Parts: sequence; structure tokens; C-alpha cells
Amino acid sequence: MFNDYKKIKELTMASMMLALMIIASKISIPIGPIPLTLQTFAVFIISLVLGKKASIIFIIYLILGLIGLPVFTSGGGIEYIFMPSFGFIIGFIPASFVIGFASRSNKFYLKYILSILGLFIINVFGVAYMYIIFKYHNANPKDLMTLVNIGVAPFIFKDMIIAILSCIIYSRLKIVLYKEKYDENINFNEKKIIK
Repeated sequence: MFNDYKKIKELTMASMMLALMIIASKISIPIGPIPLTLQTFAVFIISLVLGKKASIIFIIYLILGLIGLPVFTSGGGIEYIFMPSFGFIIGFIPASFVIGFASRSNKFYLKYILSILGLFIINVFGVAYMYIIFKYHNANPKDLMTLVNIGVAPFIFKDMIIAILSCIIYSRLKIVLYKEKYDENINFNEKKIIK
């Protein structure tokens, strides 16, 4: 019975996190080849909430978009692989795995450092993919500094602030999400004291 409850809770949580990712992708402001979205906020929160399992959510998100469901910022479909921003989406998968290591830690600085490392991974994948698309698909090669100015520089300050906010939000959420474990620890400690 307990295992069934746990599985239902995990599936519900995973569904909610996938929905959060889709909603965050749709909140978009076009400012160039790479639109301004809340995707990095979703990546931070989902990775912290689900831990290392978060990468599964981003794999599902990627598959849903590529088979044609309009979950990406500008829709969906296999042709999305030719979008300059597609590399950032690929980067969500390894980034979430790295950020997920901090999910159960009580140390705020560790959550923030791993979130920034995850952000770095996303940007490396994004810029590398942009380089390939502009050079080989668009036949309009650009140097790395230009690509950084297009795909990273306009968003870096916003993303670093969002990383802090995500860690603060998760620190509050953690108590609610894992209330049973906190209660178990309190009860266990109380029993030890009584003995």
C-alpha cells in the first residue's frame, strides 16, 4: 500500500514538473535568435525537486517536442533541430543531472554553485549547437564571441538571479515536499530522547 502511494506521488510530481517546463517555455519574449523565456527557472526548480531523476523529465520534454507536440517555445516538430536555440534544450538534460546532486543538501551555497555549473553546461551546449547550425545549416558562420553575445550575454544576469531565487524557493518547498521524512526524523529523535 505504501509503495503504491509512493509511486502515485512520484508520478504526480513528475507530471507537475513536466507541465511547469512546458508553461515556462511558452512564457517568451522574442529578442533575437534566442528568445527570453523562463526555461532556466524551470530547469533549476525541476532539478532541485526531482534530483538526478529530473533528466528523465527533460528527455520526455525533448521527445514530445520532436514528435510534433507544441511544447517548445516556438512549437514543435523534428524541424526544430535546425533552430539555433535547440542546443540549449539538449543542455537541459546533463545540466539537470548536475544540479540534481544538490537536491537533498541543506547547504544553500552547494545548491547555488551546482545551479551555476548547470547553467554553464546549458550555455556550452547552446553556443556549440549555434555554431554548428550557423556554419553548416545556415551557411552563415559566426565566431564564438559573437555567438556568446547572441545566446549568453543578454541572459546571464537574469539567469544568475533566477538561480538564487530558485534555491530560495526550493529551500521553502523542500520542507513541504518531504514533510513525511521530516516528521519521521522528529518522531525518531523524540523516541530516542524518551528512551
